[in-house]
Amino acid sequence: MIRSKASLAVLITAGLFLASAVLFGQAPPTAVRVPEGNGRPILVDGVFSPGEWDDAVKIEIRPGLQLLLKKNGGFVFLGLKYSPFTLSIVDLFISPDGKTVRQFHVSAQLGERLLVSAAGGGENPPFVWGDTVDWYANEIRWDAGKAQALTKEGKDAGEAQQAALYRYDGFEFQIRQSKFDTEEWLVRLESPWPPDWDKPVVFPEGTSLTSTKGWLKIVLK
Repeated sequence: MIRSKASLAVLITAGLFLASAVLFGQAPPTAVRVPEGNGRPILVDGVFSPGEWDDAVKIEIRPGLQLLLKKNGGFVFLGLKYSPFTLSIVDLFISPDGKTVRQFHVSAQLGERLLVSAAGGGENPPFVWGDTVDWYANEIRWDAGKAQALTKEGKDAGEAQQAALYRYDGFEFQIRQSKFDTEEWLVRLESPWPPDWDKPVVFPEGTSLTSTKGWLKIVLK
């Protein structure tokens, strides 16, 4: 997860389950089969429009935060839905082999980087901002004029930006399946929420970047 203090202040599973299953009130799965969607398109705008995700498998990460998964036409669609949406960002980590990890960052801009091997240690490379080859997600956007006016009225920068956000329900990812040459991916999410940006929601809970042990396995075959 990467963000500057300035940008942060103003933004910045043991079973396979069927399509349309809603996994509430139980322990999150360690593995999930991603269902084939019904072919209806998703507009990757962060607004979970009626019918867009009806054909997805849904996993409750915590109250007010839901993970949705489906595939169609050679793409994997991943949704992170907040109820309600508050100023947040997300980092999606995907490993096709349990060793190599790619990080997809979404905030006011998109970026990707290949993390160094956990076993090898070392410093991770910087993000390549705007690099969205074979994937896309909705960025966070807001009415800058409204935010500036609210700041002049006495709101702090974070409050002003939250009030000036355009409508979002969360984050929607579209990833070309061929980006990773495997039919099983290991997936991990980090999503910082205000006010405690330094303690992000992590899914699967208790996992880390030092190992892919415990990460959610999504099955695409």
